Amino acid sequence: MKEGLTNRDEVIDAFNVSRETLERLDAVIATLDDWRQRVNLIGPREWPVIWSRHVADSLQLQALVGTPNSIVDLGSGAGFPGLVLSCVLGPSTKVTLVESVGKKCAFLRAAAESAVLNVSVLQTRIEAAPPFDADIVTARALSALPKLLEYAAPWTENGAICVFPKGESVDDELTEARRTWNFTIEVTPSRTSPSGRILKLSEVQRREP
Repeated sequence: MKEGLTNRDEVIDAFNVSRETLERLDAVIATLDDWRQRVNLIGPREWPVIWSRHVADSLQLQALVGTPNSIVDLGSGAGFPGLVLSCVLGPSTKVTLVESVGKKCAFLRAAAESAVLNVSVLQTRIEAAPPFDADIVTARALSALPKLLEYAAPWTENGAICVFPKGESVDDELTEARRTWNFTIEVTPSRTSPSGRILKLSEVQRREP
């Protein structure tokens, strides 16, 4: 099997990916393969597991985000999970990717164009992002939960739900986050990591001092 496509078929079967979605995913991954040769988007050790780790890790969020009108993905980097979710959800969901690094933004735009996705790329620091609506906030491997909730505040203040995949430090992060934030939480075991869990946070409110 071609390098970078290890376990592709298994991932597609496991998540019941449709033909239309697979075409979009293939276009995104082909663009990533081209750009990674020139821009530091993903480490060389990660490429052989791009499907079994990164794509699958993003695909599993679909069950938790549902079918929203809009998603904001913070610190989008190489497009996980934002580009993948756009591939799955299709044109009825607007996905805004927030990324501060210009070269990464250029890749994200190229990938979205190649796969014909309903995506906009916002090149800015998260703290400086202009106000806009979003039903769901996602972020992957960006920061610890307390900081993620600070980043997400402009959207959660308007009722947005957060969906964050987290690793083995999730319990410590939750303990720390609860010092500052109140929220309703749903925890789902990760399908891609034995120690991973996905947090779905709603009714997020900053605690009174």
